[in-house]
Parts: sequence; structure tokens; C-alpha cells
Amino acid sequence: MLNSVDKPKRSVVSSEALEALKNSHAVRWYVLVLPVCHKGPARGLQQELDRRIRANESLFEFFAPSYQEVKRTDGKFVNTHQPLLFNYVFIHASENEIFSLKRQLPLLSFLPRIRENKREYYPYLSDIAMKNLQWVARSYSNTLPVYVPEPECLRKGDRIRITEGRFKGAEASVVVQPGSGRKDVMVCVENWMWVPLLRVLPGQYEVIALNTEDRHVYTRLDNDRILDGLHKALQRYHSAEGVNEADRSLATKALKEYGSLQMDTDVMRCRLYAILLPAYTILGMKEEFERLVGTVQGMLPLIKAEQSRALALVALYGCTDSSIYYNWAHEAIDPWKKEEKPKKSKQQLINRLTDYDQWLNH
Repeated sequence: MLNSVDKPKRSVVSSEALEALKNSHAVRWYVLVLPVCHKGPARGLQQELDRRIRANESLFEFFAPSYQEVKRTDGKFVNTHQPLLFNYVFIHASENEIFSLKRQLPLLSFLPRIRENKREYYPYLSDIAMKNLQWVARSYSNTLPVYVPEPECLRKGDRIRITEGRFKGAEASVVVQPGSGRKDVMVCVENWMWVPLLRVLPGQYEVIALNTEDRHVYTRLDNDRILDGLHKALQRYHSAEGVNEADRSLATKALKEYGSLQMDTDVMRCRLYAILLPAYTILGMKEEFERLVGTVQGMLPLIKAEQSRALALVALYGCTDSSIYYNWAHEAIDPWKKEEKPKKSKQQLINRLTDYDQWLNH
């Protein structure tokens, strides 16, 4: 016969068992790991998912992010894909479903259980945390850390460092840019007893400074109607509404008016690119957009003017929804919010950044 002391103990055991059963059927983003010697989880998981689709079996969702890395091989730059999180993978399924999956992929393992009071569970991410992680991963998936501009993008007076050939490591100034039938860049090597001129081919140089001698101001870049119109069009672009014909017409006009301009200073280039980036985005011109993003990426380390750099970062963030530019833009602009009366140009960027955070749910 059971005494009165045994009854609550049986009740506690039953409650714990019920909690464990509930946990085993809860669908979450569980963190799984593979042995260090393994080359990455995505291929095997994708093959198993494809098999289940063909066999009409229960499916699962997984997340194994990678990033692009540019490496130099045999004198050429090539893109390679590397795991963003080494040998970690996230699977959206229940514990029971994952144990079933492990029969096909036995190398997959849960991380050690977490003990919290009387509750035990395998480590997992909340849906909100996973959404943020996927956002960060997307930011790195198309980022190229090396940008080599085409010769026609260079301007007379730009300074470069030669990376290949007899003058490797030497710094030079562009003295003749492509055009009028010329395909190569003519440069003057600096700090030599003589003044050698030579042609430099694409891939044989990197830009280290831009020409800032010409102080001519292009006042047409202060067109508030176009700037405000493109900004409002981006709001619709990031919403379910989508851009309309008026937005596309305005973006086309902006490209027609500003697309062929060539600026001689980093300040003016930032102002120009803050117009062209949203215009390309609104019109869905992906190739031109990605080329311009690469140009701005190459400029960023060279930009000295605080507001010009902030302008470029805000434009990149608003057009790419990249966590990288989100962080950089906030690092540049958040200190301005503490100023008692930020000047008009700063306040405009503060407002624009706030809009992007709201539209992009950050």
C-alpha cells in the first residue's frame, strides 16, 4: 500500500515526463554540430531533403550559411564558398524528427543538454533570433572583400599600387585614362630617380587614393525633389505595395540626369552614389547596382569626410538591408543624436536612417 509521501513524488515524475514529451514534439531551430574532420553539413542534408521530397516523406528545414571569399589562384581572383559557422547547422524540426534524421546522417549531434531548474532541453534558437541570424548571413553571402575597378572607372590623378609585374609594390599616379581607342591605363611610378611611364592591365593594380584636387561643385546633386522622391519610393520598394510607375519614372529620370556624371572628389562621389544606388534598386538593375556597390566598397576606406562616409553607408544599408551596413551606419550616425541641435544635413541622415530601420523591421 502506498503511503501519503509517495503520491506527490509520482505526481512530480509524471509532470517531468509530460514536459519531456512536450519538448520532444516542439518544433524549434535546434543547433547541431558535426565532427571537426567533416567538410560541412549542407550537402548531406540537402541530399536527404531531396530524397524525402521524391519519396513524399515528411520534410524539414535547415540553415547552413556560407560566405564568399575571394582568393588569388594562379594570378587570378576566384570566388570560393566557406561555411560561415564552422561545422554548425540549424535544423527546424522536433527532437523526435531530428533523431529520425540522425539515422540517415549519424555524424550529426545535438549539443549537450541544458539544465534549467528541473527542465532539460537541447540548445535551440528562438524564431526571432534565427530571423536575425539569417539576416546577418545574407549580408555576408554576396560581399566581396576585394574590389578591382575596371580601367574606365579610374580618373586622371587617382593613385594606385601596382600588384603584379616588374614594378610590383610601387605606387603610381594615373596620367592617362582609357578613352579615344586606348584600352590600358598609363601611370607614372612615384619615388624613382627617373620617371617611368607604363601601361597597367586590369588585375595588376589596386586603388589607394582618389583625385581630390578638382573642387568643382556639382550643385545639381542638391535636387531635393529627386532625393526625397527616391527615398519615398524605397519605402514602397521595401513594403508589400511595391514600387509604382511614378517611382520607376523618377528613377529613370535620375539615371538619365546623373548616370553619366564623373566626380573628381570622394565627397561628390558619395553624393552622386546616394542618388544612383536607390535608382538602380527601384528599377531592379541588379548588374549595375552590384557594380556600384563594389565601387562604393572600394571607396569606403579612403573617405575622410565624416558626413560623406555616413551618407554612403546609409544609402548602402537602405538599398541592401545588410547587417554590415546597418552596424556601420549606426556607428557613424548614432553619436549625432546626442548633439543638442544637429545641423540640417546631419538631421536628414538621422531621419533617413530611422526610416530604414522602421521599413526593414530593425
